[in-house]
Amino acid sequence: MKLLTSLSVLLVLGALFVTPVHAQTTGSSIDEKSANFLSASMAFGLSALAAGWAISKAGSAGLAGSAERPEIKTTAIIISALGEALAIYGIVVALLILGKV
Repeated sequence: MKLLTSLSVLLVLGALFVTPVHAQTTGSSIDEKSANFLSASMAFGLSALAAGWAISKAGSAGLAGSAERPEIKTTAIIISALGEALAIYGIVVALLILGKV
């Protein structure tokens, strides 16, 4: 999982910093519409990956904890729902970015 996180960070940094340098050296430029689509897709895709990872960790720990102590079942569900909120935030940010197109 650390490898996937590292590759995601490198992809984001590459899209943010390498593209303008490439556009300056070769004379080609990426138009604003394409950059907005790329940014929106990265915002939603990476937040969906993060939400899946958070739900897998929180859900498995919550299920194991509720097997030993059934009274913490509600708390485990709430913590898993907080992980799902990451994907909702990602789609909101993606829609805000696409609103500028």
